[in-house]
Amino acid sequence: MVLIIKLFPMKKVIALLIFLLAFAVNVGAQEKKMSVGEAAKADITALTSKMKISESLQQDLLTLMTMKHELLADQTLTAEKKESALKAYEHKLMSALTPKQREQLTNDKALLKKLTR
Repeated sequence: MVLIIKLFPMKKVIALLIFLLAFAVNVGAQEKKMSVGEAAKADITALTSKMKISESLQQDLLTLMTMKHELLADQTLTAEKKESALKAYEHKLMSALTPKQREQLTNDKALLKKLTR
């Protein structure tokens, strides 16, 4: 321990620890961004496994689901604002589907909950 202190002054050790901490936080933030996209893709995959959806609608819904997951990851929003936004996302999702697809989704409560919460 004494050898380490003699070779590396305390300022350098502290600077190195701060650098490592900053790097770890940056890596964590990047992983979080990727998980939002992956979660949105998983939602679309779950939806397309239950019903046929056009490619253009899939892309639109992917954007919608990405926005939803970003909202859910936002720690600054209150629970009331999140709930209000989730209801709006549910309305947008339902309005994008055909009546038959809406009925299928409404009948599948687990999938509906996954996509809207």
